Amino acid sequence: MSLPPQFSGHRISGKADANHTLELYLDYVCPFSAKIWKQVYENVLPWLEQNHPGQVQVIFRNQIQPWHPSSTLVAEAALAVEQIDPAQFAPYSNALFVNQKSFFDEAVVDKTRTEQYKSLSALAATTSPSLTHDKVLSLLQIEPVSTAAEATNHGNKITNELKYHIKLGRQTGIHVSPTVLWDGIVENSISSGWTLEQWKEFFGNKL
Repeated sequence: MSLPPQFSGHRISGKADANHTLELYLDYVCPFSAKIWKQVYENVLPWLEQNHPGQVQVIFRNQIQPWHPSSTLVAEAALAVEQIDPAQFAPYSNALFVNQKSFFDEAVVDKTRTEQYKSLSALAATTSPSLTHDKVLSLLQIEPVSTAAEATNHGNKITNELKYHIKLGRQTGIHVSPTVLWDGIVENSISSGWTLEQWKEFFGNKL
């Protein structure tokens, strides 16, 4: 049985029948994840598509680091965007990384969960007309209750999908972000500080 699209990984480049797969396990609130994302998104993907079309699919995978409490909320927002318009997952992810410091601990320590959801929904609305603030927020918000006895702890409309991505990372043995896999194997040689030339050399040895 094939998995629903949202459970098969966030393909940001290439096609499923590509000869090779590059997987990026990233945390939206990790500075080193932002660094590798910027290089891959702005430079590596266009170079691959121009010079090696059809050979590599690039997949983004959520690697939430719990010591950054906002990381869960930011990842939920990206998953909500993907549910609404899958084509906007990568552009919204880019917006999250560009605005990463807005979600750092010191920036959100006095904000409620709902306030952060509203900020993330507002950012999504600036990414594409298909992503309205209300659409995104409707998938994230949790209705409060009057007493603890009424609480169910069921989460929001993204919770089950979020659980899948967290379980996948744990099962795969991913511990840090960023972690990069080439054809299913962790590639420890890849650094978040790589230049485009270093990426070209890597692909030159692999393709």
